[in-house]
Amino acid sequence: MIRTLLFSVLLSSGAMASSTALGIVTASGHFTLDRSQVWGNATIFEGSVVETGTASSEIALRNGVRLQLAKNSRARFLSDRVVMEKGVGQISAPESFELNAANLRMHTNGRLRVALGERIEIASLMGSVRVASASGILLAAIPAGRAMSFSPQAASGSVTRTGCLMLKDNRYILQDENTQEVVEVTGQNFAPQLGNRVEVTGTASTAKPAVSVATLVLNASSLTPKSSGGCLSVASALGASTDAPAPGPVQPAAQTAKTGGMSTGAKVAIVAAIAGGGAGAAIALANKKSSTSP
Repeated sequence: MIRTLLFSVLLSSGAMASSTALGIVTASGHFTLDRSQVWGNATIFEGSVVETGTASSEIALRNGVRLQLAKNSRARFLSDRVVMEKGVGQISAPESFELNAANLRMHTNGRLRVALGERIEIASLMGSVRVASASGILLAAIPAGRAMSFSPQAASGSVTRTGCLMLKDNRYILQDENTQEVVEVTGQNFAPQLGNRVEVTGTASTAKPAVSVATLVLNASSLTPKSSGGCLSVASALGASTDAPAPGPVQPAAQTAKTGGMSTGAKVAIVAAIAGGGAGAAIALANKKSSTSP
């Protein structure tokens, strides 16, 4: 019995020694490290999970990254990234470093704050933050002093955009009502919904948009009407039209280039907002903008 216990302890010590120490976590109270309650401070290793209770904690990684976890928060630490699993975290990085949350990939060389809830709220407190899907599709670039919120994403699959459907350069385009991003849409008969608010779901293509103002080609698999009209001012600002196209094909069939994106049913809704600077900045969400006819 004693020999078995001793052997188990030696194995545990050997495994700990062979693991790479990533940094140190400290707290004014207790926290949980890999399901064990700890007081004060502890060393974290590859794959370690830190969860706070009633007290916040600070993690200093060997690569210079600093992470503050608010109370009731949880994060997993890997050699090349940190994965936020719950709560609120604020990270500072001397060079580009990846933070994951709800299958969103964030890269920053400054300071950002992320809060997980029904929506994922990301604020750039210093420097810029690039936000991408799990498959690497760029969703947003957040400048310093601003914040955006996202719907949680699944690992891969479809992308959803909601906004005004218009015609420009003989191509159908949609401007997302939250991000103001313009996407070129293909693969559906969009003519009956021109000038209306719609929700389009499909896959993001690697093909380059033919319309200069578009940042993405979205191969639509479904279209859901949301409301009629209200897109004239949006179309005017983009130099687009809400009139039905002339008879005949407006654009080629859906792109055949390799596609990638977010999972089925996952929605990407980014709400731009102004956030105050500083380490303790709170995320302030702005009201969504919706276009109205002039």
